Amino acid sequence: MDIIDFGHFSLTSSTGIMTFANQEGQDWYDLRRSLTAWDNQGNFLNAIYGAWAMVDPATRKVTNVEHDPSRMVPNDRIVLGIDAEPSDITEGMIYRDGLLTPAPPDPPAAEIFKPVSRRQLRLTLVRNQISLASVEAAIASMPEGLEKQEAEIEWADASAFERSHPTLLTIATALDLDESAVDTLWRQAQQA
Repeated sequence: MDIIDFGHFSLTSSTGIMTFANQEGQDWYDLRRSLTAWDNQGNFLNAIYGAWAMVDPATRKVTNVEHDPSRMVPNDRIVLGIDAEPSDITEGMIYRDGLLTPAPPDPPAAEIFKPVSRRQLRLTLVRNQISLASVEAAIASMPEGLEKQEAEIEWADASAFERSHPTLLTIATALDLDESAVDTLWRQAQQA
């Protein structure tokens, strides 16, 4: 697959007419006209390259793929002419070092943790050698004030616990449990 990089185009509107030029000053519309064929009525016939792609210069991801480059508005985009079918190029592909590579997989969706019961949480803590007394000591060591009072009430009276509750996160920090450790404990608690 041959790829021609026509450069990074930016808006260059000095006369009130929107034009785009690359870093060498080459006008997008002039370039496009020289690489395409049109009929007498102004309808697009074909182009030198089968596929045209725009690439975000920051992320290097393909943001748009066309067979007709007149459908592209390359404001703050790199323009590629590609000797391929448009269906061979997909949005999200990465353009680097003159090559296109497949789009990286989407990051896994954030895991959704369901609330756990008081029983589930306490069983999981003791099964992982975290004594209930150490949780109570962590709460007792908090500075006097509303946050400490809420933590005491939550620990003593809550019937269920939310994974992302601020009080739980404060206690986890006091017990030197990082996010990964809390996630692991929460998965175990959901099975208890």
